[in-house]
Amino acid sequence: PCLQTGKNRSHCWVDRSKMKLFEAIYTIYYLLKFKIFKKGVTIGNGLRIHGRLDIRGNGKVIIGNNCRFGIMPGSSKHVTLYTHDKNATIKIGDRVELYGSMISSRFEIIVHDDVVIEETSISDTDFHAIGKDRHVTIEESINRNRIIIEDNVSIGARSIITKGVTVGKGTIVGPGSVVIHSLPANNLAMGNPARIVKKSQES
Repeated sequence: PCLQTGKNRSHCWVDRSKMKLFEAIYTIYYLLKFKIFKKGVTIGNGLRIHGRLDIRGNGKVIIGNNCRFGIMPGSSKHVTLYTHDKNATIKIGDRVELYGSMISSRFEIIVHDDVVIEETSISDTDFHAIGKDRHVTIEESINRNRIIIEDNVSIGARSIITKGVTVGKGTIVGPGSVVIHSLPANNLAMGNPARIVKKSQES
């Protein structure tokens, strides 16, 4: 809500109007672009886009209804959805909000409903080993590497979600966390590596 009064209150209305206009322009542009050039992309109703949306690769990207993709205040990072294999899948549920995040899939990444993700890197693959030869890690597979973000999860800015992780329903991941193990439902987790710092009575 606008806290200004008098003549200054009109500036709030103008700023909101501009934001809605730019959001509508971005949304129409990207919907047309992906419909024409990205046959593997399926987008539900009510998507809102503020800023750039980058969808790369030849895999499958499914976006649910009433999602919002944008940038964080004061940041230029945009949302990127990148499939690194023709059989890779990124599935985004309904009412998901992504801000300045990169989701990279070689296998499968599933984000369920009512999730908020801010400036986070999510990747279901290491791409290559850390040795000098940098060979492809042959032990990777969809069952080992699949990432699942369950309903009502919130992930704070500058966090990293690594391969094979499930973040349970209703869990909050604090800013700057590195999640290398699955997290149970309804908890607060943070740190590097992320650990549960507050347990819910429901968990």
